[in-house]
Amino acid sequence: MRWDNLYVAGFGAYVPESIETAEQAVADGRYTEGERIANGIRAVHVADPQTEAPAVMAAAAGRQAVERSGIPHERFDLVLHAGIGHQGQEFWQPGSYVHDNTVGGTAAAIEIKQGSNGGLAAFELAASWVTARPGTAALVTAGDSFHLPYFDRWNSDDQQVYGDGAGSAVLTTGAGFARVISTATVADSTLEPIYRGPDAWTLAPNPTGEKVDLRGRKRAFLATGEDLYDSTITRMSKSLFAVVDKVFEGTDLGIDKVDYMVHANTGKSIVEWAFYRPLGLDSSRTVYEWGCDYGHMGAADHLVNLEYLVRSGKAKAGDKVLTIGVGTGFMWTAILLEL
Repeated sequence: MRWDNLYVAGFGAYVPESIETAEQAVADGRYTEGERIANGIRAVHVADPQTEAPAVMAAAAGRQAVERSGIPHERFDLVLHAGIGHQGQEFWQPGSYVHDNTVGGTAAAIEIKQGSNGGLAAFELAASWVTARPGTAALVTAGDSFHLPYFDRWNSDDQQVYGDGAGSAVLTTGAGFARVISTATVADSTLEPIYRGPDAWTLAPNPTGEKVDLRGRKRAFLATGEDLYDSTITRMSKSLFAVVDKVFEGTDLGIDKVDYMVHANTGKSIVEWAFYRPLGLDSSRTVYEWGCDYGHMGAADHLVNLEYLVRSGKAKAGDKVLTIGVGTGFMWTAILLEL
């Protein structure tokens, strides 16, 4: 989707101060040395469950983005909040908490659940909202944290280590520091069982007290069919190319014209085979090295990484920035910006 009058007016981020290193996890017997070397994640930031619940971190990131935008609270017509894990309470609406603790007022407050792609999915939905209502603004937030006994940040998944944090963006029409050139989304819901697994449905979250086992679910799913692994990789690659083609359609741009590409903070092999080799990129045009000290922050990675790219001065005026997300489900979203 091409956009003619859509801007980012502010990015925000909140990352806990407490740090846990991969070396510490290995020394404590909670992570293996082989995985530490293979994945390349050096450290994660760890939230205090009592004071830094995901929605609390997201609200802090949101306030930062709103303040940086300079847009009055009364102009905000939408607040979208994304997360993949427990947000601090069950049977509760974290989007409403973020709304009340950022811009307030009567703006719509909605929660988005689209796995690791949640932040970017919310971004594209917000784009349609504000362009359909000129003069309004939308706040997008994403936040996650991962704690035992429910989730083992070092071992619940393959080739990923999960860190805590939150990111945000303010979208509006008229003016901003980054122009949104285009956005695109492609879904392949036939891949949905990968993270559900083939087992029976559960009665409630964590019903037996066991940790979430994403590794086991994926392996159980892939064992249900011959050549299922290869066909799954083929379908994922097809969707990646489709969303990239779609985001550049009609722009006279291509991947070779992009100054930076922002992806989720995942292990070496994932970024290598999911992004760098298929798209002809190398890590020097990404924030991969920076992300190795934060890990995968659920739905927040892309927004946190974009905030860093701008705040650090790495990206300059005139630079083109492409961010690509993929979330369990599966859905890919790409956003092309010009600073």
